[in-house]
Amino acid sequence: MTILKTRKSLDGILDALFYSFTKGIIPDNVTTLSVYQMDFTSVIINVPKFNEKDRLRVKSALVKYSGEDIINDVNLCLLSGDEKALKYAFDYTRATLNRKTNCICDISNPFVAPFRYCIKNVLDERHRATGFIRFRESENGVLYAPFSPDNDIVGLVAPHFLRRLGTTPFILHDVKRNKVAISDGNTFHTLTTEKIANFTPSENERFCVSLWQKYYNSVNIESRKNTRQQNNFMPKRYRKFMPETWETDV
Repeated sequence: MTILKTRKSLDGILDALFYSFTKGIIPDNVTTLSVYQMDFTSVIINVPKFNEKDRLRVKSALVKYSGEDIINDVNLCLLSGDEKALKYAFDYTRATLNRKTNCICDISNPFVAPFRYCIKNVLDERHRATGFIRFRESENGVLYAPFSPDNDIVGLVAPHFLRRLGTTPFILHDVKRNKVAISDGNTFHTLTTEKIANFTPSENERFCVSLWQKYYNSVNIESRKNTRQQNNFMPKRYRKFMPETWETDV
């Protein structure tokens, strides 16, 4: 079993593709893990970082055979929380280069369905997050919203709230990946940080949260409780960050 180890990024995919074709290697797996559970016959190959010229050759070929959308699709796939997302992106792009054609609609190709599913999963969660994310107002007027998505979608969700919130500054915090999108009301940038959020709600925020909780409790009919339906329409991973469902005081 041959395993290629590379970075989970577009450049990492381009490096792995260039290495695969120049060395004539078709790997059994592509991963970022430094420690991989393998049998005695497995070989891990660390893919070197090639120069921009070599990467551009691979990228140009992908665009030539499949159009500009393939680069965006690969980036979306790599945002997936699926541990095999890197392999799916590699397999799909290698099939595109090997067949020299656009494979995205070739469902019979075994490399297409997993790749498309990863993209769909990322885009579906981006859509859900825009409805489930709840911002809270801090004492200094900055809006703060923690959430814990399955996929790395902070950078995809932030533009939506930049349009919705106008000139109001906000911080969107992926607590699962320690990643934040920070906006000054005009633009935003993302970064990774290990710092713990130090959030103090404003008086207005405390009042609004109490209203949300009263509303939620007032419309709840205990005798008609349907936990399964609630979990389907309001997943727990979002619900724990929504003020109307909090079990503790703010």
